[in-house]
Amino acid sequence: MLNDGYAEHIVKSKTPASVMAGIALGVILILAGFVAAGFIQGLGSIGLGVVIIGAVVFGMFVSRKDTEYEYIMVNEDIDVARIIAKKSRKKVMSFSNSDVKFIAKDGSIYLDNELQQDASIKTRDFTSKDKTHTDAMYVFALNRSGKTEFVKLELSDRTVEHVKNFFKGKYKE
Repeated sequence: MLNDGYAEHIVKSKTPASVMAGIALGVILILAGFVAAGFIQGLGSIGLGVVIIGAVVFGMFVSRKDTEYEYIMVNEDIDVARIIAKKSRKKVMSFSNSDVKFIAKDGSIYLDNELQQDASIKTRDFTSKDKTHTDAMYVFALNRSGKTEFVKLELSDRTVEHVKNFFKGKYKE
């Protein structure tokens, strides 16, 4: 009998603020270039160059607007990947059961206790950042290199069952 387990879940995330800032910068450059080219005499070619640069910046950031996180759970290992515009996939986090101190729902007293002991705990958020999905937000408290780190994931029913099966004793209600 095989005791292997596999679960995966993809969460569509809100567009990061850095991408939105890049889009805004591109629009500002395009507008500034048009103003320089059309209204300020002698700056036509410079304004056209600024418009082209703005268009490139705008296009570059618009193509990165769609962001998703993929959680792949194989037995006691969890890999998190960021997928940008369904084209680029990059592994951003990986941990196993041996790294996990405990798992709790977001806002749990267990997390508050950890933060009271060490207020400098870093939190890595790989969720949709949607306030209506708070019941699906779970925080994995990791012990890495002697320091505690929180990893926030938005789990589905299937991934919650996987966590309960393979991370026994570490799931806090």
